[in-house]
Amino acid sequence: MDSSYIISGIVIASILTYITRIIPFVFFRKKEPSAIIRYIEWNMPVMIMVILVFYALKDVSWGDYPYGIAEMVGIVIAGTLHVKYKNALLSIFVATAAYMFLIQKIFI
Repeated sequence: MDSSYIISGIVIASILTYITRIIPFVFFRKKEPSAIIRYIEWNMPVMIMVILVFYALKDVSWGDYPYGIAEMVGIVIAGTLHVKYKNALLSIFVATAAYMFLIQKIFI
């Protein structure tokens, strides 16, 4: 397969992806969003985080050592940092680092 064929495919896919991303902004730039859209916009990050927490906890073995302690500590750290500082990146990174430390160094 010729490399120019692959490169042209990547360029075309990139342009089409960009166009599909920009179309809503072009067509709806002057419209005020409805109340439903504002509600979803306001609550979507919380909904996604709740789904991710449940997904992360679905395979935890609560009856076996370490009884999900590392997961719960990570959740508490993430929640506390997010409530205090309102910074999602800080809370995610610090909680992930704490969780990884716990499962790799403490609960071996």
